Amino acid sequence: METQIESLEGESPRRPRLRWLKRAGYALLILAVPVGLMYFWIGRKESDKLQEMLADLDRREPGWRLEQIEAAREFVPDDENGARIVMAAVGLLSSNWPPNEFQTRFQNLPPEVQLAPADFAVLRAEMFRVQPAVEAARKLADMPRGRHRLEYARNPIATLLPDQSKCRAAFLVLSYDCLLLNQIEDGDGALRSCRAMLNAARSLGDEPIFISQLFRTSGVFMACQSIERTLAQGEPLPEDMASLQKLLEDEDAFPGLLLALRGERAALHQVIECVKRGEVSLDDLAGSRSSWMERTARSVWSMDARRDHALFLSLMARRIDEVQRPMHEQAELEKAFERDIRELPKNAFLTHNLIPAIAKIGESDRRKHAVVRCAIAALAVERYRQAIKAWPNDLAQLCPAYLAAVPVDPFDGKPLRYRRVADGVVLYSLGADGVDNGGALNAGFNTAPGKDIGIRLWDAAQRRQPPPENRKAK
Repeated sequence: METQIESLEGESPRRPRLRWLKRAGYALLILAVPVGLMYFWIGRKESDKLQEMLADLDRREPGWRLEQIEAAREFVPDDENGARIVMAAVGLLSSNWPPNEFQTRFQNLPPEVQLAPADFAVLRAEMFRVQPAVEAARKLADMPRGRHRLEYARNPIATLLPDQSKCRAAFLVLSYDCLLLNQIEDGDGALRSCRAMLNAARSLGDEPIFISQLFRTSGVFMACQSIERTLAQGEPLPEDMASLQKLLEDEDAFPGLLLALRGERAALHQVIECVKRGEVSLDDLAGSRSSWMERTARSVWSMDARRDHALFLSLMARRIDEVQRPMHEQAELEKAFERDIRELPKNAFLTHNLIPAIAKIGESDRRKHAVVRCAIAALAVERYRQAIKAWPNDLAQLCPAYLAAVPVDPFDGKPLRYRRVADGVVLYSLGADGVDNGGALNAGFNTAPGKDIGIRLWDAAQRRQPPPENRKAK
């Protein structure tokens, strides 16, 4: 009997705890039911919203998905494909070409000034050494179309661009070829190399990838720099200038930013689908290891990615609409877009990680169009000067014989500026600051406060100036 009593007394303190645990469990269960129902209802609502958005995209922009974009890209026959020539020329160069000293010797050269004898000797020796690559690259002058090899990874963000990244070597070899030809007074050959350089950039074609279009923009900038130098060193044939002007007009009409945005939207939509299927982790997208709190929050997010997915598509649709507005309106739209991105809810992990860089590409695109339009106008002005033996009073005087219309400044929507200066003329855009600095230009088309973007043309007597160390002697 005493043993039974002791046994009962030993169990009695546990019973209140067990009852408390049972009650807590029942309470959690009762609470979980409405929470689960609410989560299910919210998830269903977000799912419906996402499906409506996808259906609307399919209706408004049929063919917007990545595989459809890729299938609809322009077909370029092998015998017209400049990309093949680019890769062949680059294959004849060493992987670390050009020599390191070229950057210090030949960077930001005044367009109207000849090379110093020592610099010319170094350039001539090196270009003779890589002459097979030069000859191959020059063939691009008559090949304005191209399509490089592009193989998407299952996760499109991981797609590699080995061929596209090599285009810069083709731009450089043609740039130095142009420099050499101008030095030996072969202006017609130099202008042809400018054309080949522009086509090397155009070999990237309609690739729906930001990086590819940035490579293309880089090549266009280099071609326009070489055009400015060629016009400052001699007087190319009018028919060659007219042909190059037409090619630049085609480039100005190319909607590279719009193509890239549509491609990025499609690719990143596919990335989000990969994340939702568990094929790509959020840490992979963040590019670094995160804290346990961040990982926990992302795990909760991954339980329902539909809201973030819909938010991403909505913002991309807005951005794509904005870049189809006049260029001079886009800077303010980009600022508002960037502000809205910064104010997104913290749980919009993918949108925060994937969208910010998209808002930053617009100014580069406007700068490219400003430079191209200045080059178009410069070629037209030089053609007029050669024919009339005088500079035009304004750009409107070139229409319609040399220009269909005066090009518009992408930064303010007004006609490009044209100004007579002591030794020639300057054609310029205001640049991102929106301030007219009277045609004060920065080397290399770089934007900087107090500077405009443009191209100088020199009076014939002021072209081919001797290098600085020889000027006094002359």
